[in-house]
Amino acid sequence: MPVRIPDLLTRLRVGLRLRQRLRPPADVKGDEELAWWLQKWNPALTGDDFVPDDVLELLPGEELAPTYEGRRWQQARAAVRRILQESGIEDTNFFDGKVVVDIGPGALGFPDACPARMSIGVEPLAHRFADAGLMLSSDAVYLAARAEAIPLISGTVDVVVARNSLDHVDDPRAVVAEARRLLRPGGTLILNFDVDHTPTPTEPHALDAEQVRSWLHPMALVFEDAWTYPHGYDGHAVVLVATQPW
Repeated sequence: MPVRIPDLLTRLRVGLRLRQRLRPPADVKGDEELAWWLQKWNPALTGDDFVPDDVLELLPGEELAPTYEGRRWQQARAAVRRILQESGIEDTNFFDGKVVVDIGPGALGFPDACPARMSIGVEPLAHRFADAGLMLSSDAVYLAARAEAIPLISGTVDVVVARNSLDHVDDPRAVVAEARRLLRPGGTLILNFDVDHTPTPTEPHALDAEQVRSWLHPMALVFEDAWTYPHGYDGHAVVLVATQPW
């Protein structure tokens, strides 16, 4: 007996919904992360705007670049200055000559513009960003790896940065432990993350500042700041800068 078209469409829809539910959570989260960059962030740059919108404030004397590529590099260079400013680091040459790892840089371009001896971005979606045309061409190295298991040798990194990424990962505590493992004696960890926010599919963790501080032991906390506003939709951001013991 032939199957009626309405019945066939119903079966197809049910099958698609079932396959979506059975997909690994990391794949679903990755889809939503990529969608934000493609639907929110990139159109702003294409339309002569920035997300975040403070780029030209961080590049005094510069005007909006006339080309998309020019605006991409303005975004990237501003990301470097933004992290220094937010972290209370006045030395504009802080990253020079160092090995720097950025956990979860997205497509902002911090690893590309960072004046480090070696600049590394740990970005699980790096391949997908590249396929979507969102990656800059530079000497930076991108590792399409989970931040809980970074394929680098212990004690070989001078600075680890995790800006607005700690609540995106699968296991925030494991990521902080991995950052500590990578750092040389005297190395610096820069964390900037939202606390007290409502979990979402792409930001599944409601972090607590005191809890994150406890994960830093035995590092020395050298700078702390609490904002009145979040990176996301609610809660507020906290900045912690800590150094590895000698």
